[in-house]
Amino acid sequence: MKTFLNFYLMSIKVFFRYEYLYQYCFIAFFVRLYGCGNSQNPTRITPNTDTSLSGKNNLSMLINGKEWTADNNIFGAFHPKGYNKPILISGSKGKKDKNEQTFNINLFNADGSGTFIFSNGNKDLNVAQLGNLSADNYLCGSIMGYEMKVIVTKTSLDPVIVEATFEGKMTCPTGETLNITRGAFYYNENNF
Repeated sequence: MKTFLNFYLMSIKVFFRYEYLYQYCFIAFFVRLYGCGNSQNPTRITPNTDTSLSGKNNLSMLINGKEWTADNNIFGAFHPKGYNKPILISGSKGKKDKNEQTFNINLFNADGSGTFIFSNGNKDLNVAQLGNLSADNYLCGSIMGYEMKVIVTKTSLDPVIVEATFEGKMTCPTGETLNITRGAFYYNENNF
């Protein structure tokens, strides 16, 4: 198990090319490995389907009605080798220090474009999380709880392109529930 865990951590570090993201992937790995079931049905939500931001890498959403826009490390992946058909959505906001806010959605067993509705404990081990929203709310979603609806509208392997909209709810350590609305994501590996 130790060898597998070391390999997993090293592959995540190399895959994301960002040293700090391996910590969040490590947490997501254990959530997937030891996650608790949730028999509740996710709340029906209707995400923003406006993808007019296509053309430049972008990750944005409203959190409890306030705009949140990633300003660095915007990254997407579609079926990278060595993984179980994932679609990865991520980005960060703020200065690269301990207060940097990081957001990601990881979808697994995803053949391509489609609608994905999931909550914690789902069979495909999909996860959504926001790190460092505040000192008290250091990890919202993930093991704290989430309900998400993600509509993936475009995927491509060469070049890697992922386009999606999303909405949902994430629970934080303080018990606060974040209402995520008008989520929009576009990533093209050729855009820098």
